[in-house]
Amino acid sequence: MNQVEHKPDGRRARHAGKKEALLSAAADYVVEHGLTNLSVRPLAAAVGLTHRTLLYYFGSRDALILAVLDEVRARDGRYIRELIMAAMTAGSGSGPGHLLRVAWSAFNAPERMPYVRLFQEVFALGLSGPPYDAWVQSIAASRIDMIAQTLRAQGCPDDRARAGAVLIVAAVRGLQSHTLATGDRAGADAAFEELVLGLETQLAALP
Repeated sequence: MNQVEHKPDGRRARHAGKKEALLSAAADYVVEHGLTNLSVRPLAAAVGLTHRTLLYYFGSRDALILAVLDEVRARDGRYIRELIMAAMTAGSGSGPGHLLRVAWSAFNAPERMPYVRLFQEVFALGLSGPPYDAWVQSIAASRIDMIAQTLRAQGCPDDRARAGAVLIVAAVRGLQSHTLATGDRAGADAAFEELVLGLETQLAALP
């Protein structure tokens, strides 16, 4: 039986490459300008297209926004991992408390503040429902799962590991909001240290 040879679709490849470049440029724009008053027309102009052409690539305004947020999240995730790995390699220490302190420092690096501001904005918008609510739930769940896994690895029971992870994720978000609103980075650092010290005390008391 003869097999049909499928030739590469050059048009589709060019389309995909163009879409990736547009997504990167759109992500840059959204990180700088935010989402609250976002209009497709100035975004399209910033990436060198008409708004109709930009929407052609993504299908709708909501699909465009969610694709941009996924790009921002992936970009930020790579950056955070690099910061954490560099800090863990250069520093000394062990245990969940040390890892949380390193992660806190990475999450609040000055050059990351535009991302922090955007994520805070998205979380607030997610309270109103689509299109942001599912995205917010996804990113929160992934962070909670990651921290809960770390706590379980230190011998923390499953239920307490998850409760502790929810507390840490919510506290980080709240302290970052406090920092952005007041500029009180020292106060946020001190509050986070209190949280970690309490966690370390509880873990040390586990049988």
